[in-house]
Amino acid sequence: MSFLTKFKRLFRKEQKRAFYEGGRITKANRDFWNANAPFETTAAPDRDTLRARARWLHENNPIMANIDKTIVNNVIGRGIKLQSKTGNKRLDEEIETLWREWEKRENCDLTGRLNFGDLQRLILEQRMVDGEIFIYKRLTKDKAFPLKIQLIEADRLNKFKSDWNVIEGIEIDEDGRPVKIHIVNGDYDMKISYVTLDAADVINYFKAERVTQYRGVSEYKQAIIDIKNFSAFQTATIQAARARANIAYYVKQEMAPNIANNVVEDEDFEKIQEINGVMVHYLRPGEEMGKLDPDVVSGTYDDFVKTVVRMLAVARNVSYELAFRDFSRVNFSSARASIIQDNKRFDYEQQHIISYVLNPIFEAWMDAMVMAGRIKSLNPLSYAKNKQKFIKPKWIPPAREWVDPLKDMKAIELELALGLTTKSEVIASRGKDYEEVLLQQKREKELENQILGVNDAKSDEEV
Repeated sequence: MSFLTKFKRLFRKEQKRAFYEGGRITKANRDFWNANAPFETTAAPDRDTLRARARWLHENNPIMANIDKTIVNNVIGRGIKLQSKTGNKRLDEEIETLWREWEKRENCDLTGRLNFGDLQRLILEQRMVDGEIFIYKRLTKDKAFPLKIQLIEADRLNKFKSDWNVIEGIEIDEDGRPVKIHIVNGDYDMKISYVTLDAADVINYFKAERVTQYRGVSEYKQAIIDIKNFSAFQTATIQAARARANIAYYVKQEMAPNIANNVVEDEDFEKIQEINGVMVHYLRPGEEMGKLDPDVVSGTYDDFVKTVVRMLAVARNVSYELAFRDFSRVNFSSARASIIQDNKRFDYEQQHIISYVLNPIFEAWMDAMVMAGRIKSLNPLSYAKNKQKFIKPKWIPPAREWVDPLKDMKAIELELALGLTTKSEVIASRGKDYEEVLLQQKREKELENQILGVNDAKSDEEV
């Protein structure tokens, strides 16, 4: 026996014998793939396939589409709103007025189709399905609003660009920092061109899971097989039920006397007649009519669906009730506990999109508006010297609805009394700004005093 053969046998034994049970190699777990490699080396071969399958499931599976829409509705709603907090009231009002005008579809979207609220919804939803989306902060010749947003899908990255420092269309420097984005342009005439964009002008929006990751992977990845198997099982169950439902009766036949005696059946024998509009079927001698079991669906189907939905909800990090809209088996306490966990997910998503998308867009918008001279209260030189002093955005997310308003308000009153929360935090959870609420209350009180004062004066004159 050669030394190489002995070494291979020894190596196999050492593989089977492992200190950690999870490291053992057996016949049952030999399909494990030991992916000790950089993230992009592992993910690149499957990224396009996962994205294509996720898109198909998003369009054809109502459960996954409902989960996506529910997350978007709670995280974005009609759009996360901006408030400027520079401390200069006049400047803040000017910035907010211009921003609200820019949010219109003809001013913010390069294609002029979507307003900024809809762009936010599309960005989040496409990130979940595709795993990533590229947001190009593009300067145009529009003098009023030079900055436009152009969304670029992951399909358009030139992943075939070959160089030592280009990873799936992302060019990096010696420190691993993205510096260029390589894009493929193509039209309906199949004319293809290649464009290189500065990474500073493009937001590559995805959720990073490893330090060697430069592009996103569909967030459906853990649920794709389960969703497909569930859809196939559901289709097969429905087809089987329809087949049984369509065949309501059957005919059971024993050896007919005329066949046993080799007697030829009368060809003129009329088997079907109509009596008062009802079709009557005359059976041959020896035939018997029977009826199929009307229970066409197994009683375990409902439990199977709920189990699958729970698996999909876990894979997408949401509650079962939110995924399936089934609140029939929960009380106030369990529903509140479930919503608290969902709200933590929504809070994280809001902070994520604010940090990686909204703040960079607002900073680029401020640069463009100052350079265009649109912000009259701000001197361009002062802005250039102390830029961060004037970029003070506060983002207002959509309001959170209460499970039981009366119980929730009593709980908030107790928290305020104990000093566990503040009015500004409570109002922010309702999608409003504390200062605006106070100013509105002041205006309403002044209006009431004005109207009531006039009425009281007239009453005194009449007396």
